[in-house]
Amino acid sequence: MPEASTAALAGRWVRLRNHRLAIRATKSLLGSVVATVCSEAAFALSYGTNLLGTTGASAVAFVAGAVPNYFLNRSWAWQRKGRVRVWREVVLYVIVSLLSFAASAAVTAWAAHASRHYTSDHLIKTLLVSAAYLATYAVLFGAKFAAYELVIFADPTRKPGR
Repeated sequence: MPEASTAALAGRWVRLRNHRLAIRATKSLLGSVVATVCSEAAFALSYGTNLLGTTGASAVAFVAGAVPNYFLNRSWAWQRKGRVRVWREVVLYVIVSLLSFAASAAVTAWAAHASRHYTSDHLIKTLLVSAAYLATYAVLFGAKFAAYELVIFADPTRKPGR
């Protein structure tokens, strides 16, 4: 009988943990949507007006999205309050963000180059390159969420495996 109740308790714990993870993933996704809107608007505006090229526009968009994304993830999705763990939260977050930036800069540069072969219309090129920028971050969401969950915003009081 104790084995059955232990198994039932373990099953409940797994469901509860998965439920918390699903809520956190949903909050992170919503925070990413807010950050993506800020980022995409900054990219489209700076690239679409010919103010900047793809790399410069990606840099502006990176900052426009990374700042709100950090604060929304830390305080809302992962419920971290108080003292910031600089190495774990800030430095590693910046590293993950810079890797995302490098990926978006490479993809948008490729998209800008490729779009020249298909159209001369600047609006269409802007839409294609902006879509490539958005697709990059959509693809990276899962990897970034895992980094946030397992390392960057991981609960320092939680023992591994729990």
